[in-house]
Amino acid sequence: MNTREQTPRPRTKAKRRLAAAGGFAIVLFLIFVLVAYTGDPVSKHLAMNTAETYANETYPGYDIKAVAASARHWFRYEVVLESAVSEDTHFLVEVKQGRVTEDSYDETVKNGGNTWDRIIVSLGEDVDAALAEAGISHAGFGLYHEYYLGSTDEVPVPAEGHPSLTVDMPYDKGDLPPVALALDINAPDGVDDPQAAARQLAQQVKDAMDEAGIDLAAYVVTLYGMNNRVVVTTGLIPAADLA
Repeated sequence: MNTREQTPRPRTKAKRRLAAAGGFAIVLFLIFVLVAYTGDPVSKHLAMNTAETYANETYPGYDIKAVAASARHWFRYEVVLESAVSEDTHFLVEVKQGRVTEDSYDETVKNGGNTWDRIIVSLGEDVDAALAEAGISHAGFGLYHEYYLGSTDEVPVPAEGHPSLTVDMPYDKGDLPPVALALDINAPDGVDDPQAAARQLAQQVKDAMDEAGIDLAAYVVTLYGMNNRVVVTTGLIPAADLA
């Protein structure tokens, strides 16, 4: 049988151009997908401008600036906004494909969330210092605004005589919004009446806060035993019920 050697036929210019165009299209598609997921300077800048304009139109009088933006997928950005005149007015705006889809103003600014986050830092430091000054050792403590979360449900913190939490409220340890201090303490050895001991400790804690000029609305002391087991808790005690 005779065989003839086959020689490859050279590509035509049209085929070469078509192959190049196909390769270029793939590269463009990959770039588009990458940009869609990671963002790009142009769309990021536009998103920040969009968020800033929206914020100043929706919440006028705060001189709000876009200070940062993080990319989400498909040309969606989470823009960080801050006010030049209000320390507690900072929140997030989501911009998707050039349109604002949501913001966190109500959750973080209007409801006092940012204000409480700021106050609790200074208050926590003052409470810790007051406990140390009084020689009260503890396993930890929590500060609760408006509601104390007990083992079963939320209990309102007494509000009488305390101002409401408002945006940009200055920190004043002697004029606080309704705040409860919940203190965890290791149960003393050989205590015959844990409930009475917990109540006595609550009084000592309040005395320490009074000495430091910290006006808290209520107190909770929980005694813990072995294996972090709760021995007893006083429950929420209004400051007015302690001497």
